[in-house]
Formats: sequence, C-alpha cells, structure tokens
Amino acid sequence: MERPGAPLKETDLARTGTTVGDVPVLVIGARSAERRGLVILLPPLGGTKDQFEPELRRLAAAGLIGVAIDPRRHGERADRPAGALFDEVMAHFRQVMWPLLGGTVLDAMAVIDWVAARFEVPGPVLAGGVSMGGDAALALAGIDPRVSRVAAIAATADWTRPGMTRIGRPQETIDQGAATPSGQWLRDQLEPISHPDRYRRHLEIRCDVGGTDSHVPPEAMGRFARLLADGSPRPSIQVIEHPGLDHAEICSSPQILDESLDWLVAGSDSGSD
Repeated sequence: MERPGAPLKETDLARTGTTVGDVPVLVIGARSAERRGLVILLPPLGGTKDQFEPELRRLAAAGLIGVAIDPRRHGERADRPAGALFDEVMAHFRQVMWPLLGGTVLDAMAVIDWVAARFEVPGPVLAGGVSMGGDAALALAGIDPRVSRVAAIAATADWTRPGMTRIGRPQETIDQGAATPSGQWLRDQLEPISHPDRYRRHLEIRCDVGGTDSHVPPEAMGRFARLLADGSPRPSIQVIEHPGLDHAEICSSPQILDESLDWLVAGSDSGSD
C-alpha cells in the first residue's frame, strides 16, 4: 500500500464505540469516503481496546479505518481485575491462555466481517498487536486470507513457548500445565507454526522481538520464518531482533510501536521473498 498523502484533520475523524456480538469494539475512521483500508490492533494480556486510541487516530488520519477490540475476559467483558487475570494465566498458562488467545482470534475475524460490511472498506486488511495481541494477529492471518500484512511485537508463532520464564525473572521457568480440551482444539486449529502452508500466499509479516525476552522466546519466530522459506509461494517475513530488550521493555517501547505501525501502513522495502 502506498503511503497516503496529506493526513486528514481531527475534525474529519469519527469515533464509534459499539459491540459486535459480545465483543466490545472501538472504531475510528474518516467521515468522508477517503478510506484506504482497515487496520485491526489487538492488545496484550491485561490490555484493552482503549489503550490503542492514539494509534487508531493516527491510522485514521492516514485514511484507514482503525479498529481495536477487547480480548476475551478483558476490558468491558472482564470478569476480574487485570492483575488477577494475569496471575491466573501465569499459574495455569495453557488452561487459561489458549482459550483467551484462540477466542480472541475468532472474535477478531468476526469483527473484520462487521467493519468491512458496515463501513464498506475497499482496501486491504492489516493486523497488528503486542505480545498476546501479536500472537493473535499472526494466527488471524493464517485463517483470514483478507489479511495482507501483519506487524507483531514480542509475539510468537509457537503457542507452547518452549522455555518460557516469568516476566522479569528469567531464571524462573513457568510450569505451563495442561490444556483444556477446548483450549487444545483452538491451539490445534489456529497455531501458526502448526500450519505454515496457510501463510504461503501474498502476505507480509514483520515481528519485532526482544533479544533477551525469555517470556516470549524469540527463537520461535526464527523457526517460523525458516519454515515459510521452505516452500512456494513464500511470504515476505522479517524478524527484527532488538538486542538487550526483555519482554517488558520491548512491549513498552513507543519507538518500536511507532516503527511497527509505520511499516504496517507504508509497506516494507525489505524482507525475505
């Protein structure tokens, strides 16, 4: 997608908060017909759609429809405080995280259906996310052929996260426990590294990973990139490692988020073909 011309003014933008089914959705887009495509942003564990409002406004000013959702059990549909949910996930990772992650992927696909029809979006569908949201954006591209470009930060293609440790405690490996049958089914159906053939199409992926991130180990994205290189057609995939950054640092970096969104909107001049 070409870089848009002059950005739209704030007065040209419209903000819509609604629900699609039971999914809380925030949409910010141009009031006019100058719509170039749709971008969906997916938050990390403990995050909400509203944290991305500045980014949605920036994307909308570039002529895109910006969309964010509350992941399952987050934001407007939270069943406990974010800190308590985080502790629950860390104590029973596969039992709790895989349904959260897989359900959010399916929710995102349904929201794209609604937004594309409601706002008559003619252009491409782009997806971005941070940590769990980046995992979901990657998985979304595997099941929704409308998605042509993905920008993920601190994300993984391997939901088992081999060697995962606690955030800020790299010496403490997490006992991930066992998955529920429904969670296992979601992982079997949606995990990117289990379905590389789904990504062998016209698709561009960028993933920024932390060089010292042992919570979401970066090796899985390198492994995924090598899998995608073995076959045809081959998508374009960049795995950009940031030396010295751990999980918390890469997830909270405004510069990396800005660069990721710039790439998402403007396209990439490099990467593997």
